[in-house]
Amino acid sequence: MAKQVNTMSTNQTTNAEKANVAKRIFNLIILDESGSMHGLEKMCVDGVNETIQTIKNAAQSNPEQKQMFSFITFSGRLMNEHPIRVKTYLEEITKVEEFPVEAYAPNGNTPLFDAMGIALTELEKKVTDDDIALVTVITDGYENASRMYSQRAIQNLVSRLDERGWVFTYIGANQDAMYESSKIGIKNSMNFCADEEGMKRMWEKERRSRGMFYQKSSYMKKGDGGLKENYFDNDNE
Repeated sequence: MAKQVNTMSTNQTTNAEKANVAKRIFNLIILDESGSMHGLEKMCVDGVNETIQTIKNAAQSNPEQKQMFSFITFSGRLMNEHPIRVKTYLEEITKVEEFPVEAYAPNGNTPLFDAMGIALTELEKKVTDDDIALVTVITDGYENASRMYSQRAIQNLVSRLDERGWVFTYIGANQDAMYESSKIGIKNSMNFCADEEGMKRMWEKERRSRGMFYQKSSYMKKGDGGLKENYFDNDNE
C-alpha cells in the first residue's frame, strides 16, 4: 500500500509541475532587410523557412504547447515609410507556409530600435504571464535610422519584458554582438560572418539552440534561469 501511495504522490507532483509550464510560446523573428543584406537573400529566406520547420517539429512533439509565429523585417528607405514589414503575425505555426525568396528585398538603412520598439510593444499586448515569448533579432550592421525609439528606450523595454520572463537573443555580423546586445539589455548573443557559409552556420546553430530551448520549455517554468540564460552556450557543436 505504501508503494502505491508514493506512486500517486509522484504523479500528482508531475501534474502540478506540468500545470506551471507555459501553454503557449510566442516566437518573434526580427530580421534586418537593409541594403547591406543584399546578396544574402536566399540564405536568409532558407534560414527562416528551416526555422519554421523546427518550430513545427516542436509543436508536433509537444502538442500541449501552442506555438505562435511572427516574422517581421526592417529597413529605412524613405523618411515617411514605416520601418517594419510584417511577413506574418501571430499565426499558429501549423498554418504558416514557407516564404519565397521574392518576399525579402534588402534596401535602405537600419532602423533597428524602431523595429524592436514597434514589434515588442505590439506583441506585449498579446503575451500573458502564462506564456513564453522568444524574440530573435538578426542584423548585419549598426542602428542608423530610427526616429521613434532611442537606445535607452529599447534597453528599458527589453529589461522590463525580461523581468516578465521573455527570452531575447541577438545575432549580429560586422560587430561585437555581445557588446552591442548588452547595450539594449540582451544577454544571449552570437556573432556570424555575413557570407554564404557564415549564414549557413549561423542558422544551423540557431536551430539547434532553439530545439534545445523548446525541450527545456516543456518541463521548466517560465522565468527559470536555465530557460532564459545561456541560449547559445548550451549548444556544444
